[in-house]
Amino acid sequence: MNRQRFEKLFEPGRIGQMDIRNRIVMPAMASPIKAADDGSVSESVKDYFEARSKGGAGLIIVGYATIDFPASICGKPRLGVDDDKYIPGLSELAQVVHRHGAKIALQLCHPGPSIIQSLANMQPMAASAVVRPADYIIPSVWVPRELPVTEIAEITDRFTRAAVRAQKAGFDGVEIHAAHRYLVNSFLSPFYNQRKDNYGGSLENRARFLVEILNAVRGAVGAGYPLWCRINAREDDVEAGITVELAGELAQLLQKTGLLDAINVTCQPTSTPGNPPGYNVDAAALIKKVVDVPVMVAGRIDPQLGETVLRQEKADFIVMGRGLIADPELPGKLATGRLDDIVPCLRCNTCMKGAPLDIAKARLERFECTVNPSVTREREHATKPAEKSRKILVVGGGPAGMEAAIVAAQRGHKVVLWERERRLGGQLMLASILREENQALIKYLTAQIKKLGVEVELGKAANSELIANIKPDVIVIAEGATSSLPEIPGVNRSNVLSALAIEKMMHGRLDGRIGSRRFLWYFGAMLMRNPAGLPIMKAFLKFWAPFGRSVIVVGKSLHGLEIAEFFARRGKKVTIVDTREKVPLNEPPMPLLRRHLEGELATQKINILTVASYEEITDKGLIVTNKEGKRQFIEGDTIVFVAGYRPKTELSRALAGFPYEVRLIGDCVKPCGILEAIQDGFRIGREI
Repeated sequence: MNRQRFEKLFEPGRIGQMDIRNRIVMPAMASPIKAADDGSVSESVKDYFEARSKGGAGLIIVGYATIDFPASICGKPRLGVDDDKYIPGLSELAQVVHRHGAKIALQLCHPGPSIIQSLANMQPMAASAVVRPADYIIPSVWVPRELPVTEIAEITDRFTRAAVRAQKAGFDGVEIHAAHRYLVNSFLSPFYNQRKDNYGGSLENRARFLVEILNAVRGAVGAGYPLWCRINAREDDVEAGITVELAGELAQLLQKTGLLDAINVTCQPTSTPGNPPGYNVDAAALIKKVVDVPVMVAGRIDPQLGETVLRQEKADFIVMGRGLIADPELPGKLATGRLDDIVPCLRCNTCMKGAPLDIAKARLERFECTVNPSVTREREHATKPAEKSRKILVVGGGPAGMEAAIVAAQRGHKVVLWERERRLGGQLMLASILREENQALIKYLTAQIKKLGVEVELGKAANSELIANIKPDVIVIAEGATSSLPEIPGVNRSNVLSALAIEKMMHGRLDGRIGSRRFLWYFGAMLMRNPAGLPIMKAFLKFWAPFGRSVIVVGKSLHGLEIAEFFARRGKKVTIVDTREKVPLNEPPMPLLRRHLEGELATQKINILTVASYEEITDKGLIVTNKEGKRQFIEGDTIVFVAGYRPKTELSRALAGFPYEVRLIGDCVKPCGILEAIQDGFRIGREI
């Protein structure tokens, strides 16, 4: 029945002479590739891609492979294909993927202006000496040198030899990366290509390098071997760059060469948290109208949208990257109707984390996914039954507690979960208001708790007496953290809120009596929570503004930025204040999401102030001492304190001396993000 719902996604497809079992494609993504230090295929790489083949993907594109070390290095560890010594390892990788029915292709790429200069120890190269603009992923930029014609021929030969190695290793096809900010795209782009020779000027000239690569590769691998390229549908981050119309003309030009078996459509910049679902679909539809070969499309496409795109014939294959990082079994679960079992991708871009000047070091860190602690550790983290079933009490129903309960139950333990609130989620509840993607995570975790038979008691606050009555073998304390307000004059005023208080208001969980102002806040919160209530809220603003017309957010952590952006999008005048001069961009969680939010706040002209200290709160705003040592008044109807989280330790202290095995996880150890909470819960679930 579910296959009928996703009939097009599970329809067999064909690229050239390659038959593919369905229309789900996993794209090349450099981040998860943890090759050996010398660039050869590691066991981690094989396990990672084998899991995605076993999970049901139709085609897996491995990338991006270094064709010319060190000139084409864009991270470390790298996957090499620039020497015959890599063929045996690549062959083993192809075999483990084929074992489970998926087809495998190798993406060949030269980063050109995007090489990591500190790793390559040479100047980047490009079509022209045009500096690429900084972005939220890699703010640092380097001036590239213009590639001479003699080196163009050498690099074309590098691509060709790499393609032959992929073919010898048993890969089913190769993809030439001609998109993003890499070398080939620097020729295709009218913004980056300022050349005056035969490789610059007209589209035909700008595409000459790519056509020469395709022609040389085709001559080497033969007419029947699947060959395609990935192109930008747009360059949204530069003026006078590639447009959808230019991409369509390029696709037609490539079609006429007869060298391609497919076109993979992406754009630049890619994977920013602000991109809407299916942001490349319209461009792919235009390209599909002017070419006869299959068109692949990427860009925040979930299964429902993917099915729609295929039914509307806007593309032939759906590229799902981060969805398959979050859950390698996504296709199989779709096919068998287990939609509630699909681990949702949060679109947080933690999988792409890095920093501007130390990105080389960042690439050496363990690859992470917020919702999948097993990514790149698939074999190591395989679920194993517990040697002995035990009674586990989990106290706290936030992400850490729920994950611990789920993993423990999967291993055969009898699990009881107590949550003092009337619903599961913990601080994910506030996170789900600030970012809609987090709602899917609550739904998934709750569904797994129910499916696994975890005994859940809501509205139950744990104490030593209640725990003694059920006699658990292990107590997992995941009570989280509490927000504390600073001890300054006026902190108890009704216009002062903590982040947790906002979460309770948004979900209608106000405790005690509700004063008139708090009631209006609650009413306004309900309107703000529902986008359909926005027109009503705007009318309401003329008479009394929920949370006031202006909001001061104290704390510029990720949480503070999210709350500030939430209020700004709803028409509030927002000011952010913090005593810290700068919050490190690499500070977990989700550094790329933080960069994105900072960019969004900048476009909305949100004022971010660094102050020396907070002095007093009035009914009109906040008095601070600024960096110059002078008292300054900041106007605001509502002051929201985001900083000041501290672990809840009351229960763990009360249980000291009792004959229980007690484990503490998540925020009650140290305030943390979703990623750390889930990793902690997963770890404890495997250990007990």
